[in-house]
Amino acid sequence: MTIFLSTLKVSKARLENFRFIASFAQNKENRSLTVHFKDDTSGIYPYVWLRDCSLEPHTYSIAPAMKARIHHMRDFDIDVEPVSIALDAKSSSIKILWPNNLESRYPVGWLKARNLDNRNVRELRRRFYLTDVRTWNAEEIKTRLKKFDHGDVMIDDKALHDFLTAVCVDGIALIKNSPKNNLNAVAELGDRIGLIHQTHFGKVFEVITKADASNMAYASGGELPYHTDFPSLSQPPELQMLHVIKSAQEGGFSKFVDGFRIAELLKKEKPEVFEILTKTTIEYIEEGFDVHDRDGKIHKFDFDMAARHKVLRLDDDGRVIKVQFGNAMRSWFFDVTPEQIPAIYNALKTFTSYCYDPANQFIFKMDDGDTVLWANTRILHARSAYKNSPGRERSLIGCYFMWDIIKSKVRLLRDQLQLPNNQMSV
Repeated sequence: MTIFLSTLKVSKARLENFRFIASFAQNKENRSLTVHFKDDTSGIYPYVWLRDCSLEPHTYSIAPAMKARIHHMRDFDIDVEPVSIALDAKSSSIKILWPNNLESRYPVGWLKARNLDNRNVRELRRRFYLTDVRTWNAEEIKTRLKKFDHGDVMIDDKALHDFLTAVCVDGIALIKNSPKNNLNAVAELGDRIGLIHQTHFGKVFEVITKADASNMAYASGGELPYHTDFPSLSQPPELQMLHVIKSAQEGGFSKFVDGFRIAELLKKEKPEVFEILTKTTIEYIEEGFDVHDRDGKIHKFDFDMAARHKVLRLDDDGRVIKVQFGNAMRSWFFDVTPEQIPAIYNALKTFTSYCYDPANQFIFKMDDGDTVLWANTRILHARSAYKNSPGRERSLIGCYFMWDIIKSKVRLLRDQLQLPNNQMSV
């Protein structure tokens, strides 16, 4: 097992000491083991946790296709105590004999990577979930938007890792130089990343003006306002990818706003608006049908979608983790009185005004062959009106993803490439 010293900020002078255990002590009152390392750090490890995480075949099944716990909580002795504990100086590991003659070994690197007393370890483990984001305004994203070559992303694992990581951090990244008129570009990228998330518009969809439009994006070449897709779904797709087959002759600019930055601004400048947007539950309705190809056959899918969301969703620490703001029909506000409705609309209007502030809008024209991936539940997107000559259509191919698939791919690539932020799972 590998610990990445650069991430844990270990100096070269302490490198040798980092690799060794100095001593250990049992604390029977707290039913835990204290391990002292030769770099003058120490960690406390409860017996029950050490037994539960024991990396031996009676506790875990570890194989290429699966890493899973074998023992059941129903049968697990949470009051378990070691029969004996020893320090194996040669392998620099702690050896514990448990009841039923079960022996476990805990290498120094494994113990250090799970030291709950160490602030650096806790911070590193928090980053395992790829939740660190950098919000942006127009000027900031113009200078730091990450752009990648299509060929590199398709064949170079490091390029794919960097592309997906940029989306985790900035909420958006761009791929350039895709083969022109490649109708399979999105499906191929989706297969390269992992699993595409299917919606009632199919697995892969085309954004093009058409009769019987099931979405305003298909209805005309008119302007589309800032929104996130699918507020009418209880679990909306968390990322969206669009690839340009044929851009518009005139107009059709892509427009993006970082909803997390808007939330930061409102919390600071309009706290009463921020509070309404974080506490008011809004109902979104989407009704209609869509016709799309599935397994080589044309299918008509009727839908009547309904969901309830707050515009800004907070986690337990009060951080905004999701933005839901769309054009689906708003027909109901939950747990409010009629007298509160005007203030709610004022909050929605204020949120929209912040989105359209030029300082917050990132606007650019995507070229034929460009692909953009963005966080649908963070980044609001819009489109300027466009015009084409008769017989020419603006055409884009798109699909959706969920964060679990994206972040799983990032972790797998970090493991395969042995990158500094890689972490052990078991």
